[in-house]
Amino acid sequence: MKKHFLTLLIGLLFQMTYGQDASDKFELGSTLVTVNSFNDQHFYYRDKPSVEYLNGLFLRYTHKRIGIRAQVSYSENYQSYSSPPGTRDGGGGDAFNKDFRLGLGGQFSIFKNKTLLYPFVDASYRNVFSTGHYYGGFGGANNALTSMTTGLLLNIGLGSKIKIYKSVYVSPEIGYSYFNGLKKETSTHVPNGSSIKYSDPTVYWSPSIKLHLTVAF
Repeated sequence: MKKHFLTLLIGLLFQMTYGQDASDKFELGSTLVTVNSFNDQHFYYRDKPSVEYLNGLFLRYTHKRIGIRAQVSYSENYQSYSSPPGTRDGGGGDAFNKDFRLGLGGQFSIFKNKTLLYPFVDASYRNVFSTGHYYGGFGGANNALTSMTTGLLLNIGLGSKIKIYKSVYVSPEIGYSYFNGLKKETSTHVPNGSSIKYSDPTVYWSPSIKLHLTVAF
């Protein structure tokens, strides 16, 4: 009896380890490059650089033609701004931004049993904390700024999974990003210490490009 039970157990373990569909795979890796062709168009700073490197972890599970994705990223960046020469009411400023994103999504392979091309949809919570300054203008501004922006980031597009070595894959993706959030900001006039608090809706959209590198296991 024990011998039959042991044989059955070994058979089940073998099936679980080796008998699953070849398309049933977990992948873990990083987002190597993100090209942001849009930025927060606030007049004194932008909330992220045009290009980011190694800015997140990427997890994907695929079953046949369906994939489930999860992404988490954290990045820090410094931005500065100055008005072009000759601007009538010119000014300048800078900001240090801490950008956190956490998202889930899905994808579907267009071609059966192929990963050549897949549409995807990702939805992410985004939180950006910024500190900075604004100087100049006719009023002689000298303000210290602090802001918190939170909202929903959607990314829709097309991607492809390409094997480069054994279980190593790259996934180039081109998509259209849309962000809808709320910015809460405090502006403090440095000479006298007076502060003003206000909030503004923040909405922007534009194409973006990403390149993921993953290892399947």
